[in-house]
Amino acid sequence: MKHCTAQQEHFGPLLGYCDHQMMKLMVRKLRRYDVSPMQCRTLTFLYEQQGDVTQKNLQEFLRVKPPTVNGIVERLEEKHLLTRSVSPGDGRCKLLHLTEEGRCFYQEFIAIMDEVHRQAEQGFTKEEVKLLQGFLQRVAENLSRETEETHT
Repeated sequence: MKHCTAQQEHFGPLLGYCDHQMMKLMVRKLRRYDVSPMQCRTLTFLYEQQGDVTQKNLQEFLRVKPPTVNGIVERLEEKHLLTRSVSPGDGRCKLLHLTEEGRCFYQEFIAIMDEVHRQAEQGFTKEEVKLLQGFLQRVAENLSRETEETHT
């Protein structure tokens, strides 16, 4: 923890540092598969959905702009982890489907995620983890409240 001191007035920088460290660990563990954490979030979302998933659904889930989603989808298509097709009901709508390779990768990704989470939660009791999750949920709600109010 070279660049992050534990004795700060606010906990925001520490949250950012923890997020950065988790992402670095994820990137390192995913490197051998040539996929990014955002691509893995995409594959997980598609895997867990029932029925058709549109590119617009994915955009809303990831909370990114259309060009960003398009880039993610294109790279996953190049890697043969998903396919994109035109909706029969609306030619402007793109449907996303996991390939068999994409479905198989899901199991490996979940194992990596579990490993990263175990490392982050090392030394905590189950009760401490639940307590921290509650605190972080409250932080997320505090921060999203203003964002949601300004977009309505």
